[in-house]
Amino acid sequence: MKPGATGSRSEWVKSLRVAGLLGDLTAGGVSALVMLCYAMSLGTLIFSADLAHYAQLGVPTALVSCIVTALVIALTSSMRLNIAGPDSNATAFLAGVAAGVASSVRADGGSPQTALLTVLIAIALCSVLTGIVLYAIGSSKRSRSLQFLPYPVVGGFLAGTGFLLLAGAFRVLTGETPHWQNLALLTHLSWLAWVPALFVGALTTVLMTVPTPGRQHIAALPLVLVCGIALFYVLLALAGLSIDDARNMGLLMPRVRLHLIPHFELPSSFARGAIDWPAITAHLPETLVVTSASAITILMNSTAIGAATGENVDLNREMRAAGLANIASGLLGGMVGYQSYNRSMLNSRAGATSRLAAVFAAVACLVALAALPDLVALFPVPVLVGLQLFMGLRLLLHWLVGAYARLNWYEYALVPGILAVIAFYGVIAGVVAGIVAACVMFALLYGRVSCVRSEFDAATRTSTVERSIEATTRLRERGAQLCGMCLQGFLFFGTANSLLQRVRERLDTHGALPVRYVVLDFAATNGMDASVSIAFVKLRQLCASSGADLVLTSLPARSRSLLTRSGTLNLRIHEFATLDAGLEWIEDQLLESGASTHDADDQDFYVTLKAHFTAPALEKLSACLEVRDLDAGQPLFLRGEPGDALYIVERGRVAVSLPLPDGRLVRLRSFGPGTVVGEMAVYMQTPRSADVIAEAPTRVRRLALPTLLALEREDPVAAQQFHRFLIKSIAARLAVANEALRAAY
Repeated sequence: MKPGATGSRSEWVKSLRVAGLLGDLTAGGVSALVMLCYAMSLGTLIFSADLAHYAQLGVPTALVSCIVTALVIALTSSMRLNIAGPDSNATAFLAGVAAGVASSVRADGGSPQTALLTVLIAIALCSVLTGIVLYAIGSSKRSRSLQFLPYPVVGGFLAGTGFLLLAGAFRVLTGETPHWQNLALLTHLSWLAWVPALFVGALTTVLMTVPTPGRQHIAALPLVLVCGIALFYVLLALAGLSIDDARNMGLLMPRVRLHLIPHFELPSSFARGAIDWPAITAHLPETLVVTSASAITILMNSTAIGAATGENVDLNREMRAAGLANIASGLLGGMVGYQSYNRSMLNSRAGATSRLAAVFAAVACLVALAALPDLVALFPVPVLVGLQLFMGLRLLLHWLVGAYARLNWYEYALVPGILAVIAFYGVIAGVVAGIVAACVMFALLYGRVSCVRSEFDAATRTSTVERSIEATTRLRERGAQLCGMCLQGFLFFGTANSLLQRVRERLDTHGALPVRYVVLDFAATNGMDASVSIAFVKLRQLCASSGADLVLTSLPARSRSLLTRSGTLNLRIHEFATLDAGLEWIEDQLLESGASTHDADDQDFYVTLKAHFTAPALEKLSACLEVRDLDAGQPLFLRGEPGDALYIVERGRVAVSLPLPDGRLVRLRSFGPGTVVGEMAVYMQTPRSADVIAEAPTRVRRLALPTLLALEREDPVAAQQFHRFLIKSIAARLAVANEALRAAY
């Protein structure tokens, strides 16, 4: 290493650290401005109309959330550049909770003090409840289960959120709830109120929503806000109005200060019963809507942030981080907040390199609110309303315009449908409509997915039992007597009835041979509901009327328990642990029922082989075979032993087993009477590749390799017939494998 190289490298690393620190401080400063604007805008959204008189005490709930959630998530998120705070999706529903609670308190005759305290407690409890649920979702690692909510239903909720944000902007400007008869109030607004709001809302929507090739407009948000503030004060000067005049007209933010509770004493308020707990309880369902909206938005925002920044996202960790942040925010009197896509992207593009940027942004907000409350009070309300307009318009444009090209017409119809329900009948009705829509969509779409993965019969799907050439031929001839189906997915009423109809059509098909066995394999299923048991009762009755046996295989434990409790398995239904075991039993039944008097002698070794040999050749071969008897569990040969002989099974059965590292044996195939085992190692002159063990008391005939070679020299005709017999056996085995492959594809 050259002299001075170490010093140069350390200076270079130091300069990088300084550059990173400057980038974090710059990004944190820009983010702090946008965070404050979002917090104050969403705070005024909640404390508007009838609650506008309490904005001085209510808006700090958003500011507390802005600081606390940003700080906690910056330190605990799985992504370094995350910026968190109050968000429009949850706040749109939270505003409805606050308005509903206040209305309930007034209906009960409560005082304004009671209404304010009850609303503040409701907001804080909503944050704590949301935090607990989010943390529970993250801790149980169930975050990705939220992705199964139908996309159009999510779109309908978020489009409804956009409407609620626009309605909130109307309330902030006019002080009235939006109704058709109140729309005329917009014409009576001061131009100082609507011009800056329209400027900020329209310009921000165009720059951040309308795509422009090669350009990213997300950094335009702080610039538009600054321009909007400047425009307001220019218009204020042109109108000849002072700052006090603007504040009296409600065009400026009230002087707010951070606090945990309002300025009156909390203990005395509790003593006088100042909190209307029934009003909070009555609006608990709306609180759960806020929680649901938060969970869905966190999932979408975190996924989008990870995709845009290239960082690995741990969704469960994001849920836990948001949970902790909301619990802390609620305990300090703050509202719901979580990861924000827009603010995180602004933080990234403003030069942030680490978590320090978000921490600095949170600290900067705290310093600004604690040390410069008069400066915060100079924020123009119309600019904050413009920010609300942007948030609402962005959601409506995305889900009403952008989603049209991405969704099918019947999926897209759900978006304006749920939006209309929320607009005309309220949030709870919209949630109910969304749940119903999700259930109907699940039933319709999932019902279109066949629960039958594949179909087979005794000719295309066999057990792992190797049978003689004659037995294999008989099974192929009787293959149509088995109707088998491999099921998949989750079974419910719709899919179970489609399965019932499918089996009925198969049983009604009049072929040369009637169906005697109906096999349903559940290995690829992941559950069923209670309605399926009714369908299986009908299926058993259908099979009984057709003279067929119903066979169920590979039932999962929960599905089996459900069918046992309903009594379905007691209806003479045959059940096997595996499909292979069920097929083996059916094959035995088919061969037994199809056996003739001549076939009954198949257990005799010579009768089994005489169809493939002339009498002299069979006599010569028999003289070369050694008889070997095995007890159940006794090995015929073991893996690794030399392949010095092959065996013909005379009676009983042997199984080819593969030992696993954990000591277990996996049965690959069984060989019954009339089959040959061990021939591959003999012909290839390789060691044994698996263990072969007797499954029952078994007798085999052993043909040693030296004896086979001697037979080829001494009696070529007998040797030729033996080799031909082996080729037939292998060909029959390959034919079965080919049929299985053809059925699978």
